[in-house]
Amino acid sequence: MKLSRTVAYALQATMQLAVSESDAPVPCSQIAAKGEMPERFLLQVLRSLVNHGVLRSTRGVDGGYMLIRTPDEISLLDVIEAIEGPLDSKLPITASPDDPTHQNLQQALKDVTATARTQLESIKIAHLIQVPEATEESNLSSPVVPPMSEDMGSETNGMEHKVAGQLR
Repeated sequence: MKLSRTVAYALQATMQLAVSESDAPVPCSQIAAKGEMPERFLLQVLRSLVNHGVLRSTRGVDGGYMLIRTPDEISLLDVIEAIEGPLDSKLPITASPDDPTHQNLQQALKDVTATARTQLESIKIAHLIQVPEATEESNLSSPVVPPMSEDMGSETNGMEHKVAGQLR
């Protein structure tokens, strides 16, 4: 599965807010700096998350963004659909409604979409920010959300990357 850079930024910002130890709103500039994301573009991403009930925004000098729900109540599906809209299995090609091959393909895609929705809904932000138990060799005191990698290009719109590479 591939996700757009916009979705990757939304997930990264949501995870940063989830691990934030502050009870106060976190400014966009702080989220952008920590995640090495372009602030102006991130503002648009955060606005979509606010409009879809994932985040709350507060204006003013002490303004910023906060999660509306706890990390164990926000799923990957919530964040993805806030940015990309509902997952859809409709084909962009037109074919006769009586064409059995088109019907078979449409049903297969509908099944795949239903499975993907179920899987994405089951993965909560809380699961993604958990740190594996520290061993004697590593001293991990808090979860870390890694910045976007440089190999993803400089474009912020239309670029895609693999989910696994971004979420591991």
